[in-house]
Amino acid sequence: MTEYGSQSLFRDTAGLDATQARELADRLELRAKSPDEIEARAAYLGLLDVAEGDRVLDVGCGSGVVTREIARRVGPSGCAVGVDPSPALLAIARDLADVEGLGNRVELHEGSALALPFADGAFDVAIAVTALSHTPGAEGAIPEMARVVRPGGRIGVFDLDTDMTSVTHPDRTLTRRIIAAASDANAVDGWLARRLPLLFVRAGLQHVRVRGFFPLDMDPRGFYAGLAERAADSALKVGAITESECRDWLEALHAEQDRGPVIAGRLHIFVWGGKPA
Repeated sequence: MTEYGSQSLFRDTAGLDATQARELADRLELRAKSPDEIEARAAYLGLLDVAEGDRVLDVGCGSGVVTREIARRVGPSGCAVGVDPSPALLAIARDLADVEGLGNRVELHEGSALALPFADGAFDVAIAVTALSHTPGAEGAIPEMARVVRPGGRIGVFDLDTDMTSVTHPDRTLTRRIIAAASDANAVDGWLARRLPLLFVRAGLQHVRVRGFFPLDMDPRGFYAGLAERAADSALKVGAITESECRDWLEALHAEQDRGPVIAGRLHIFVWGGKPA
């Protein structure tokens, strides 16, 4: 039986030390700077109608990329609340919010997506961004998010579809093996996003809608180029490819990058709906 998520760096972050948290935070912040990621973030927060004065919960906030953008949108009369199981990541999120002058609009709490430490109806909006696919038992997070949103409030989840990963490479057969192996190894549930509409309906949400995003970049130093390299490393660690196959695949990838523009990216699915008034 396949052990999904055996190589996920975000599966259990509660015990991260400061150095480990900084490494993961740097990756999240690098991804956040991609133009496609910036456009996607603006789009899904717009679809959720995050507005001035709202109280908004960011589930699995990590380094606070989305929390900070929410804080900008809700303004001084609103509040962006982040929750994450990692005290070390929350400390980084606090520092980044303060540096950007958003500290007075941001609250940060330690906690689990499966047992949110908030009262019923405490928020206007709840969102989870690329967090639930790394969370064991993540299906239970949807009714929890619905619980903490007020009647008439909105819920959204933006998450990965790990099989749908694209990278420019001349070897189709080996690339497909690597992507499939990394899909299973690097996310606890890389197909969760495909089930989200049904999970939303089962949680009693209404007007459930879906939209796809496929952030791409061409920078060999960018997040998604690094993601392709990590995919090969994960495939090697789980025994899906040999050391020589890994080495040859990476050499061919680097050669493609040296020859000219290449692409790397991954499908993300955004599902959103409303709690009955």
